[in-house]
Amino acid sequence: MKHLLMAKGLWNLVDGSEVLASEATAALFQSRLHKAFSTIVLAMDSAQLYLVTSCEEPKQAWNALKNHFERETLANKLLLKKQYFRSEMREGTSVDQHLRHMKDITDKLAAIGAPISEEDQVVTLLGSLPRSFATLVTAIEARMDGVSLDYVQQALIHEEMKQSELSSQLNVAESALVGAF
Repeated sequence: MKHLLMAKGLWNLVDGSEVLASEATAALFQSRLHKAFSTIVLAMDSAQLYLVTSCEEPKQAWNALKNHFERETLANKLLLKKQYFRSEMREGTSVDQHLRHMKDITDKLAAIGAPISEEDQVVTLLGSLPRSFATLVTAIEARMDGVSLDYVQQALIHEEMKQSELSSQLNVAESALVGAF
């Protein structure tokens, strides 16, 4: 949402850094306020509209949504950290899906003022993988110094492609073997 507002040149109205400069531009400023507020409201699910019905400006709406969805409470931080550090990728789940899940939680934690360090992200990601990635995890652990999150993510994607290709080859060979009898 923030990026949509930025693309439309409206974010400064929402974060409060743009204010009415003079009475001569009041109509344009008011129009831009309405556009920013409408952009926020139109992007919301109708079930959450009650959160902004008492708001009159985009900054108020943004703050109401932020206070509702990004509470910086200890309980919320604890819940998200538990979800993050206890995440496990099940066999058969795609690496991409697992990476998106982990990224979603780290983004939520960063938004509430509890970012996860890159090293902890690497360690947690490697610890969340199923047995089929054990060889890769061992290889990465052997060179753990200076291993970036991007490197680990790319290695996982590559490993999944190799495992998928190997599985396809085994299925073809198995089919050929069964067909021979």
